Amino acid sequence: MRLLSLTVALRIAVACLLTVEVALDPHLVASEIVPGGEARSQERSRMETHDDLLLRVERMVPGFGGMFIEVDGRLAVYLLDTSPVSAAGSAIETVFGPSLTAGGVRAVQGQYTVSQLKAWTERASAVVLDVPGVTMVDLNEAKNRVTIGVEDDSRTQTVKDVLSSLKIPREAVLIQVTGQINPVNPR
Repeated sequence: MRLLSLTVALRIAVACLLTVEVALDPHLVASEIVPGGEARSQERSRMETHDDLLLRVERMVPGFGGMFIEVDGRLAVYLLDTSPVSAAGSAIETVFGPSLTAGGVRAVQGQYTVSQLKAWTERASAVVLDVPGVTMVDLNEAKNRVTIGVEDDSRTQTVKDVLSSLKIPREAVLIQVTGQINPVNPR
């Protein structure tokens, strides 16, 4: 549970940093505004997502597969080859800032790169989210896997069948029972 809350805290911190960046550089927002008369198909620039930031780290350190903060505050970094751990720490500092690595960095043997996980997440999302009872599809950088949420165990086999038709390695996916997810009712 603490790992999950640390992952959530990491994502919130990144979102806050991106919000501050936009506040300091208003042209980033201006590029998102499209006059009503322009075609919807017009290509618009967009802000980087958390997954985009992870891909930037991978471009600096090939073999990077994600990261998570351990209970002791140290950053654990998934790498296919664990030897460039200091280079990974430097790349993470460049992309995310030095606060993530302040407690130290430890290499963990990864099985997949962020770019592989992102491709599989996108491929799965395009189909699996249409399966009744599927609640989410996520590039899970804290587990070096794609996570698919289902309302209950009865949906698991259907998801496995769909994944095999998409040629996504079964061992690269965690299927997790999340229960039903209800939207928040705005006031």
